[in-house]
Amino acid sequence: MDMGGSGIVVEETSGAPQSPVDEAAILYASGHAETAERMLKDILNTGDRRAWHMLFDLFSIQNREKEFEQLALDYAMRFETSPPVWQKLGGGSAPGKPQQAEAASLELPGLLDKKATATLREGIAGIDKKAVVRIDFSRIEMVDETGADECAKILAAARKAKRKLQVSGVDRLTALLQDLTRATHSRAVHWLLLLELYQTLGLQDSFEDLAVDYAVRFEVSPPSWSEVQAAEVVRAKPAEPVDDALQLSGEITPANDSALQQFGSYAAAHGEVLVDLSQVTRVDYGSVSQFISVLMQCLGSGKTITLRGHNALIHELFRVMGIDQLAQLLPRHPR
Repeated sequence: MDMGGSGIVVEETSGAPQSPVDEAAILYASGHAETAERMLKDILNTGDRRAWHMLFDLFSIQNREKEFEQLALDYAMRFETSPPVWQKLGGGSAPGKPQQAEAASLELPGLLDKKATATLREGIAGIDKKAVVRIDFSRIEMVDETGADECAKILAAARKAKRKLQVSGVDRLTALLQDLTRATHSRAVHWLLLLELYQTLGLQDSFEDLAVDYAVRFEVSPPSWSEVQAAEVVRAKPAEPVDDALQLSGEITPANDSALQQFGSYAAAHGEVLVDLSQVTRVDYGSVSQFISVLMQCLGSGKTITLRGHNALIHELFRVMGIDQLAQLLPRHPR
Protein backbone atom coordinates (compact mmCIF):
# COMPACT_ATOMS: atom_id res chain seq x y z
CA MET A 1 0.00 0.00 0.00
CA ASP A 2 1.40 3.37 -1.03
CA MET A 3 0.91 5.89 1.78
CA GLY A 4 2.14 8.87 -0.22
CA GLY A 5 5.78 8.69 0.79
CA SER A 6 5.07 8.36 4.50
CA GLY A 7 7.49 5.49 4.76
CA ILE A 8 4.85 2.97 5.86
CA VAL A 9 5.08 -0.38 4.11
CA VAL A 10 2.23 -2.87 4.37
CA GLU A 11 2.63 -6.47 3.34
CA GLU A 12 -0.50 -8.35 2.42
CA THR A 13 -1.28 -11.37 4.55
CA SER A 14 -3.87 -14.07 4.18
CA GLY A 15 -4.76 -13.96 7.86
CA ALA A 16 -4.38 -17.74 7.99
CA PRO A 17 -4.33 -18.99 11.59
CA GLN A 18 -1.02 -20.26 12.90
CA SER A 19 -2.30 -21.90 16.10
CA PRO A 20 -5.57 -23.26 17.56
CA VAL A 21 -6.03 -19.97 19.44
CA ASP A 22 -5.68 -18.06 16.17
CA GLU A 23 -8.18 -20.36 14.48
CA ALA A 24 -10.70 -20.01 17.32
CA ALA A 25 -10.44 -16.22 17.12
CA ILE A 26 -11.11 -16.25 13.37
CA LEU A 27 -13.96 -18.76 13.73
CA TYR A 28 -15.66 -16.52 16.28
CA ALA A 29 -15.08 -13.44 14.12
CA SER A 30 -16.62 -15.33 11.21
CA GLY A 31 -19.81 -16.04 13.14
CA HIS A 32 -19.03 -19.63 14.16
CA ALA A 33 -19.23 -19.20 17.93
CA GLU A 34 -20.15 -22.81 18.70
CA THR A 35 -17.22 -24.19 16.72
CA ALA A 36 -14.89 -21.67 18.31
CA GLU A 37 -16.15 -22.69 21.76
CA ARG A 38 -15.47 -26.38 21.12
CA MET A 39 -11.97 -25.56 19.93
CA LEU A 40 -11.26 -23.36 22.95
CA LYS A 41 -12.38 -26.11 25.33
CA ASP A 42 -9.97 -28.49 23.61
CA ILE A 43 -7.14 -26.01 24.17
CA LEU A 44 -7.75 -25.55 27.91
CA ASN A 45 -5.72 -28.58 28.95
CA THR A 46 -2.62 -27.05 27.30
CA GLY A 47 -2.60 -24.34 29.97
CA ASP A 48 -2.73 -21.50 27.43
CA ARG A 49 -4.41 -18.73 29.44
CA ARG A 50 -5.43 -16.93 26.26
CA ALA A 51 -7.93 -19.70 25.56
CA TRP A 52 -9.29 -19.51 29.09
CA HIS A 53 -9.87 -15.76 28.85
CA MET A 54 -11.46 -16.12 25.42
CA LEU A 55 -13.88 -18.68 26.84
CA PHE A 56 -14.60 -16.48 29.87
CA ASP A 57 -15.51 -13.61 27.56
CA LEU A 58 -17.58 -15.83 25.27
CA PHE A 59 -19.67 -16.99 28.24
CA SER A 60 -20.00 -13.37 29.43
CA ILE A 61 -21.16 -12.20 26.00
CA GLN A 62 -23.72 -15.02 25.84
CA ASN A 63 -24.89 -14.44 29.43
CA ARG A 64 -23.96 -17.98 30.50
CA GLU A 65 -23.15 -17.33 34.15
CA LYS A 66 -23.33 -20.95 35.32
CA GLU A 67 -20.73 -22.11 32.77
CA PHE A 68 -18.61 -19.05 33.61
CA GLU A 69 -18.59 -19.89 37.33
CA GLN A 70 -17.62 -23.50 36.66
CA LEU A 71 -14.79 -22.34 34.41
CA ALA A 72 -13.72 -19.91 37.16
CA LEU A 73 -13.43 -22.78 39.66
CA ASP A 74 -11.38 -24.84 37.18
CA TYR A 75 -9.18 -21.82 36.48
CA ALA A 76 -8.52 -21.19 40.18
CA MET A 77 -7.55 -24.82 40.74
CA ARG A 78 -5.33 -25.00 37.65
CA PHE A 79 -3.44 -21.73 38.03
CA GLU A 80 -3.78 -21.23 41.82
CA THR A 81 -4.84 -17.63 41.39
CA SER A 82 -8.08 -15.68 41.44
CA PRO A 83 -10.19 -16.07 38.29
CA PRO A 84 -12.01 -13.24 36.54
CA VAL A 85 -15.27 -12.16 38.18
CA TRP A 86 -18.54 -12.55 36.29
CA GLN A 87 -19.72 -9.49 34.42
CA LYS A 88 -22.12 -9.42 31.52
CA LEU A 89 -20.39 -8.04 28.43
CA GLY A 90 -21.85 -6.00 25.61
CA GLY A 91 -25.00 -4.74 27.32
CA GLY A 92 -28.42 -6.33 27.17
CA SER A 93 -29.32 -9.76 28.48
CA ALA A 94 -30.48 -13.06 27.11
CA PRO A 95 -34.26 -13.50 26.72
CA GLY A 96 -35.89 -14.43 30.01
CA LYS A 97 -32.81 -13.59 32.08
CA PRO A 98 -32.29 -10.44 34.12
CA GLN A 99 -29.31 -8.36 33.20
CA GLN A 100 -26.33 -8.91 35.49
CA ALA A 101 -25.69 -5.95 37.77
CA GLU A 102 -22.36 -4.27 37.29
CA ALA A 103 -19.72 -3.93 39.96
CA ALA A 104 -20.63 -1.43 42.65
CA SER A 105 -17.73 0.42 44.26
CA LEU A 106 -17.46 1.21 47.98
CA GLU A 107 -14.56 3.47 48.96
CA LEU A 108 -13.42 3.50 52.58
CA PRO A 109 -12.13 6.77 54.13
CA GLY A 110 -8.77 7.47 55.76
CA LEU A 111 -9.94 6.32 59.21
CA LEU A 112 -11.46 2.85 59.44
CA ASP A 113 -13.75 3.31 62.44
CA LYS A 114 -17.30 2.51 63.52
CA LYS A 115 -18.80 5.12 61.19
CA ALA A 116 -16.83 3.90 58.16
CA THR A 117 -17.71 0.25 58.74
CA ALA A 118 -21.39 1.09 59.26
CA THR A 119 -21.38 2.76 55.85
CA LEU A 120 -19.60 -0.28 54.39
CA ARG A 121 -22.16 -2.68 55.89
CA GLU A 122 -25.07 -0.62 54.58
CA GLY A 123 -23.43 -0.32 51.18
CA ILE A 124 -23.00 -4.07 50.78
CA ALA A 125 -26.54 -4.74 52.01
CA GLY A 126 -27.90 -2.33 49.42
CA ILE A 127 -26.19 -4.06 46.47
CA ASP A 128 -27.89 -6.84 44.54
CA LYS A 129 -26.69 -10.20 45.82
CA LYS A 130 -25.65 -11.25 42.32
CA ALA A 131 -23.65 -8.10 41.71
CA VAL A 132 -19.91 -7.80 42.16
CA VAL A 133 -18.98 -5.68 45.19
CA ARG A 134 -15.77 -3.68 44.84
CA ILE A 135 -14.17 -2.40 48.06
CA ASP A 136 -11.41 0.20 47.80
CA PHE A 137 -9.05 0.21 50.82
CA SER A 138 -6.47 2.53 49.24
CA ARG A 139 -7.25 5.63 51.34
CA ILE A 140 -6.99 3.99 54.78
CA GLU A 141 -4.37 5.57 57.04
CA MET A 142 -5.59 4.44 60.48
CA VAL A 143 -7.62 1.55 61.90
CA ASP A 144 -9.18 1.79 65.35
CA GLU A 145 -10.29 -1.21 67.40
CA THR A 146 -13.99 -0.90 66.66
CA GLY A 147 -13.32 -0.43 62.96
CA ALA A 148 -11.07 -3.48 62.83
CA ASP A 149 -13.62 -5.63 64.66
CA GLU A 150 -16.54 -4.53 62.51
CA CYS A 151 -14.62 -4.76 59.23
CA ALA A 152 -13.54 -8.34 60.03
CA LYS A 153 -17.16 -9.29 60.74
CA ILE A 154 -18.37 -7.65 57.52
CA LEU A 155 -15.80 -9.47 55.38
CA ALA A 156 -16.59 -12.77 57.11
CA ALA A 157 -20.33 -12.29 56.52
CA ALA A 158 -19.73 -11.48 52.84
CA ARG A 159 -17.56 -14.57 52.50
CA LYS A 160 -20.13 -16.85 54.14
CA ALA A 161 -22.87 -15.36 51.95
CA LYS A 162 -20.67 -16.12 48.91
CA ARG A 163 -20.72 -12.51 47.77
CA LYS A 164 -18.50 -11.80 44.78
CA LEU A 165 -15.83 -9.36 45.88
CA GLN A 166 -13.23 -7.24 44.17
CA VAL A 167 -10.75 -5.40 46.35
CA SER A 168 -8.31 -2.62 45.55
CA GLY A 169 -5.65 -0.85 47.60
CA VAL A 170 -5.48 -3.96 49.76
CA ASP A 171 -1.66 -3.97 49.98
CA ARG A 172 -1.83 -0.70 51.91
CA LEU A 173 -4.25 -2.09 54.49
CA THR A 174 -2.30 -5.33 54.79
CA ALA A 175 0.95 -3.47 55.48
CA LEU A 176 -0.78 -1.24 58.06
CA LEU A 177 -2.22 -4.26 59.90
CA GLN A 178 1.11 -6.08 59.81
CA ASP A 179 2.70 -3.07 61.53
CA LEU A 180 -0.07 -3.06 64.14
CA THR A 181 0.35 -6.79 64.90
CA ARG A 182 4.07 -6.28 65.44
CA ALA A 183 3.47 -3.56 68.01
CA THR A 184 4.27 -4.38 71.65
CA HIS A 185 0.71 -3.73 72.81
CA SER A 186 -1.04 -5.05 69.73
CA ARG A 187 -4.78 -5.66 69.91
CA ALA A 188 -6.42 -8.97 69.03
CA VAL A 189 -8.94 -7.25 66.73
CA HIS A 190 -6.14 -6.08 64.44
CA TRP A 191 -4.84 -9.65 64.20
CA LEU A 192 -8.34 -10.95 63.48
CA LEU A 193 -8.90 -8.40 60.72
CA LEU A 194 -5.59 -9.36 59.11
CA LEU A 195 -6.52 -13.05 59.34
CA GLU A 196 -9.89 -12.33 57.72
CA LEU A 197 -8.17 -10.27 55.04
CA TYR A 198 -5.83 -13.17 54.23
CA GLN A 199 -8.89 -15.46 54.09
CA THR A 200 -10.70 -13.05 51.77
CA LEU A 201 -7.68 -12.91 49.46
CA GLY A 202 -7.20 -16.68 49.43
CA LEU A 203 -3.70 -16.43 50.99
CA GLN A 204 -3.74 -19.68 52.96
CA ASP A 205 -0.03 -19.86 53.78
CA SER A 206 -0.03 -16.33 55.19
CA PHE A 207 -3.23 -17.14 57.09
CA GLU A 208 -1.80 -20.29 58.66
CA ASP A 209 1.46 -18.60 59.68
CA LEU A 210 -0.38 -15.70 61.30
CA ALA A 211 -2.87 -18.07 62.99
CA VAL A 212 -0.02 -19.86 64.75
CA ASP A 213 1.46 -16.55 65.94
CA TYR A 214 -2.00 -15.42 67.07
CA ALA A 215 -2.50 -18.57 69.14
CA VAL A 216 0.88 -18.10 70.83
CA ARG A 217 0.41 -14.37 71.40
CA PHE A 218 -3.12 -14.49 72.86
CA GLU A 219 -3.21 -18.12 74.12
CA VAL A 220 -6.52 -18.84 72.38
CA SER A 221 -7.51 -20.94 69.39
CA PRO A 222 -7.25 -19.00 66.11
CA PRO A 223 -9.95 -18.90 63.42
CA SER A 224 -10.00 -21.85 61.00
CA TRP A 225 -9.34 -21.62 57.28
CA SER A 226 -12.35 -22.02 54.99
CA GLU A 227 -12.24 -23.07 51.36
CA VAL A 228 -14.07 -20.31 49.53
CA GLN A 229 -13.60 -18.41 46.29
CA ALA A 230 -11.06 -15.67 46.87
CA ALA A 231 -11.79 -12.05 46.13
CA GLU A 232 -10.33 -10.63 42.94
CA VAL A 233 -7.61 -8.08 43.53
CA VAL A 234 -7.88 -5.14 41.14
CA ARG A 235 -6.00 -1.90 40.83
CA ALA A 236 -7.50 1.02 42.63
CA LYS A 237 -9.67 2.81 40.12
CA PRO A 238 -7.94 6.03 39.08
CA ALA A 239 -9.79 9.24 38.60
CA GLU A 240 -11.75 9.00 35.40
CA PRO A 241 -9.66 10.54 32.66
CA VAL A 242 -11.19 13.43 30.86
CA ASP A 243 -10.98 12.19 27.31
CA ASP A 244 -13.21 12.13 24.31
CA ALA A 245 -12.70 8.51 23.39
CA LEU A 246 -15.01 7.13 20.74
CA GLN A 247 -17.36 4.62 22.39
CA LEU A 248 -18.40 1.76 20.11
CA SER A 249 -20.81 -1.04 20.99
CA GLY A 250 -22.47 -4.19 19.69
CA GLU A 251 -21.14 -6.10 16.69
CA ILE A 252 -19.05 -4.54 13.94
CA THR A 253 -20.08 -6.31 10.73
CA PRO A 254 -20.31 -5.51 7.00
CA ALA A 255 -24.10 -5.37 7.36
CA ASN A 256 -23.83 -3.00 10.31
CA ASP A 257 -20.94 -0.73 9.37
CA SER A 258 -22.16 2.39 11.17
CA ALA A 259 -19.49 1.79 13.83
CA LEU A 260 -16.74 1.91 11.23
CA GLN A 261 -18.25 5.04 9.72
CA GLN A 262 -18.17 6.63 13.18
CA PHE A 263 -14.59 5.45 13.57
CA GLY A 264 -13.56 7.03 10.28
CA SER A 265 -15.28 10.35 11.05
CA TYR A 266 -13.84 10.46 14.55
CA ALA A 267 -10.32 9.63 13.36
CA ALA A 268 -10.44 12.35 10.73
CA ALA A 269 -11.23 14.97 13.39
CA HIS A 270 -8.73 13.94 16.08
CA GLY A 271 -4.95 14.02 16.29
CA GLU A 272 -4.88 11.26 18.90
CA VAL A 273 -7.25 8.43 18.11
CA LEU A 274 -8.68 6.73 21.23
CA VAL A 275 -11.37 4.11 20.72
CA ASP A 276 -13.17 2.31 23.56
CA LEU A 277 -14.29 -1.17 22.50
CA SER A 278 -15.40 -2.43 25.93
CA GLN A 279 -19.01 -2.75 24.74
CA VAL A 280 -18.18 -4.36 21.38
CA THR A 281 -18.97 -8.07 21.43
CA ARG A 282 -17.54 -9.07 18.04
CA VAL A 283 -15.60 -7.64 15.12
CA ASP A 284 -16.64 -9.60 12.04
CA TYR A 285 -13.84 -11.11 9.98
CA GLY A 286 -15.33 -9.45 6.91
CA SER A 287 -14.96 -5.99 8.52
CA VAL A 288 -11.29 -6.34 9.44
CA SER A 289 -9.95 -5.00 6.14
CA GLN A 290 -12.06 -1.83 6.45
CA PHE A 291 -10.97 -1.52 10.10
CA ILE A 292 -7.34 -1.75 9.04
CA SER A 293 -7.95 0.78 6.28
CA VAL A 294 -9.08 3.38 8.83
CA LEU A 295 -6.02 2.63 10.96
CA MET A 296 -3.71 3.03 7.98
CA GLN A 297 -5.22 6.40 7.12
CA CYS A 298 -4.54 7.50 10.69
CA LEU A 299 -0.95 6.30 10.55
CA GLY A 300 -0.44 7.98 7.21
CA SER A 301 -1.49 11.25 8.83
CA GLY A 302 0.97 10.76 11.68
CA LYS A 303 -1.67 10.06 14.30
CA THR A 304 -1.34 7.80 17.35
CA ILE A 305 -3.97 5.11 17.82
CA THR A 306 -5.11 3.38 20.99
CA LEU A 307 -7.78 0.67 21.12
CA ARG A 308 -8.89 -0.17 24.65
CA GLY A 309 -11.22 -2.40 26.65
CA HIS A 310 -11.81 -5.07 24.00
CA ASN A 311 -12.54 -8.66 24.98
CA ALA A 312 -10.08 -11.53 24.57
CA LEU A 313 -11.75 -12.88 21.42
CA ILE A 314 -11.31 -9.54 19.66
CA HIS A 315 -7.78 -9.13 21.02
CA GLU A 316 -6.60 -12.42 19.53
CA LEU A 317 -8.24 -11.52 16.20
CA PHE A 318 -6.41 -8.19 16.21
CA ARG A 319 -3.14 -9.98 16.93
CA VAL A 320 -3.65 -12.53 14.13
CA MET A 321 -4.46 -9.75 11.66
CA GLY A 322 -1.48 -7.61 12.67
CA ILE A 323 -3.54 -4.80 14.17
CA ASP A 324 -1.27 -4.93 17.21
CA GLN A 325 1.43 -3.57 14.89
CA LEU A 326 -0.70 -0.60 13.90
CA ALA A 327 -2.19 0.51 17.22
CA GLN A 328 -1.57 0.31 20.92
CA LEU A 329 -3.87 -2.35 22.34
CA LEU A 330 -5.17 -2.13 25.92
CA PRO A 331 -7.41 -5.20 26.20
CA ARG A 332 -9.87 -6.05 28.95
CA HIS A 333 -7.52 -8.82 30.13
CA PRO A 334 -4.02 -7.25 30.27
CA ARG A 335 -1.24 -9.43 28.86
